[in-house]
Amino acid sequence: DLWLPYFNVTTDITASAMRVHQDCVWRYVRASASYTPYLPPLCDPKDGHLLVDGCYVNNVPDIARNTGARTVIAIDVGSQDETDLCNYGDCLSGWWLLWKRINPWAEKVPDMAEIQSRLAYVSCVRQLEVVKKSAYCEYIRPPIDRFKTMDFGKFDEIYFQDVGYQHGKLLFTGWARGDIIENMLKDHRSADYNDSKRTDCTGADFTDLAEIVSRIEPVQSYLAAEEESDCLTEYEEDGMDTVREEEGEEE
Repeated sequence: DLWLPYFNVTTDITASAMRVHQDCVWRYVRASASYTPYLPPLCDPKDGHLLVDGCYVNNVPDIARNTGARTVIAIDVGSQDETDLCNYGDCLSGWWLLWKRINPWAEKVPDMAEIQSRLAYVSCVRQLEVVKKSAYCEYIRPPIDRFKTMDFGKFDEIYFQDVGYQHGKLLFTGWARGDIIENMLKDHRSADYNDSKRTDCTGADFTDLAEIVSRIEPVQSYLAAEEESDCLTEYEEDGMDTVREEEGEEE
């Protein structure tokens, strides 16, 4: 569906496995947006399996590395989990819990939505730490710690204050002054040079194919455009013999 290479990660709850898709953008983007319990799973027409958000099995960009990306810019927009939670013992009273909800100074007790959100990312915490420390990853964390995953009501505050844009502007300015961007471009040029040495097209996509074709030199004729050969081809000789025979019959 796209000119540039694309992939999408979903969770197959039928097979309890991770799925990586590279086709039908609208369908699998819709599947990866199926965050329970807000949207129902999407039924894959290929095998009938139910697909939901890929965050339940893999929420880190290591798949991009596996598909050929040499540098990965990982932007962490997940909410910061609060660790100062209330120890309510072996049982939980509904009235006591209601009081905790009303009292803004009370210790925090996670609700069902927050528990569900933490369960979604708990399997990826260690994996994320490994990716953050890797040489191929540039990790970015915007100043969004005050926003929670389910804070849909704060969309205008996040969007109109340009929280991500302003942070990215400062960050990339620092990258430009340093050597981060230069190293990225150097790796890209080195990769392009190595690719230009390859003579086969195995596993190339449309973008690679266009680049390869553009590097093919046109076939040069052995004769200059203004020069003509004095040697007749086999077909030309046959044509000349036919003309001579016709002229002899007329005489």
